[in-house]
Amino acid sequence: MMSKMASLRPLLLLLAALTLSPQGLADYVKPSVEKLPIHKPSIEKPPVYKLPVEKPPIHKPPIEKPPIEKPPFHKPYGKPLVLESQYEKPPIEKPPLYKPPIEKPPVEKPPIEKPPVEKPPPVEKPPIEKPPVEKPPVEKPPIEKPPVEKPPVEKPPIEKPPVEKPPPVEKPPVEKPPVEKPPVEKPPAEKPPIEKPPVEKPPVEKPPVEKPPPVEKPPPPPPVEKPPVEKPPIEKPPVEKPPVEKPPVERPPVEKPPVEKPPVERPPVEKPPVEKSPVEKPPIEKPPIEKPPVEKPPIEKPPIEKPPVEKPPPIEKPPVEKPPVEKPPLVEKPPIEKPPVEKPPVHKPPYGKPPVHEAQYVKLQVRKPLVHKPPHGKPLV
Repeated sequence: MMSKMASLRPLLLLLAALTLSPQGLADYVKPSVEKLPIHKPSIEKPPVYKLPVEKPPIHKPPIEKPPIEKPPFHKPYGKPLVLESQYEKPPIEKPPLYKPPIEKPPVEKPPIEKPPVEKPPPVEKPPIEKPPVEKPPVEKPPIEKPPVEKPPVEKPPIEKPPVEKPPPVEKPPVEKPPVEKPPVEKPPAEKPPIEKPPVEKPPVEKPPVEKPPPVEKPPPPPPVEKPPVEKPPIEKPPVEKPPVEKPPVERPPVEKPPVEKPPVERPPVEKPPVEKSPVEKPPIEKPPIEKPPVEKPPIEKPPIEKPPVEKPPPIEKPPVEKPPVEKPPLVEKPPIEKPPVEKPPVHKPPYGKPPVHEAQYVKLQVRKPLVHKPPHGKPLV
């Protein structure tokens, strides 16, 4: 019905235009007709079967690497001395690597035949006679040095002034009166007993725990004995310092008059006990909040009209015939025999922390000296 109504609409519009316009079909323009696209199915080619290419196995000979020799490592100078007992580690024993013996076939070399070498006859040279060389004697005159005369050095005598010591200062003995502190009386503190309700806990069921079997620890390695290192004694030459002369320091005697402070007596202060009454707060009542209901108008949506969709006819595909696949027979590889590897026993340190001696952390008792404090208050004028 919807498709018929859609096709009648343009006819009705044309009739209305003819009846209303005076000229009629004079200015009528034909509407453009849009052609629908023609659906062409894609042509699928069947897959071409290719036989698998068999590659022969490549045999690679085993690679043997020579052992690497490392030069000895020397520690740099200038670091603080560290006891080797702090960093002692058990020696790591590596298992011996199994190397199969290499059999080389004997190489046969043919004997090399060398032709005989002919040497020329020796050449005879006549002896050469050299006349003797005669050098005249050389006469050097004696060198005479004049004597050097040094004048005597005269040093004046050093006179030291007499050292005068100041007379000893006599200080009078200071008498301090004994300080008496009044006894402090504190009222007994009374705390009300706190009552806690009993707490009931449900019983907890724990599943049984399976403990692993005990691990047998290997015995510790034997201690490494090191030979004692002998160092030659260092001999330092004695250093002679000249005597230092300081001039005497003269200080005048200091005389301080004796200070007398009268004793200050204060009566004991008695404070009455403070009683606080409990504060009772009235309960606060809040009125309930009433919200009016919110009314929303209904939303009316117009119906959506969709044009009909024309589906193309189904495409029939021809059946594809695949040739049977022939798999090559499986090649069984010979088993590889490896020599057994012997692992050395691993030494692990004992579990837990090392024992700590209490003597390392015992603090010595420090006794403070007695300090005499003067009585408080200002002196009476």
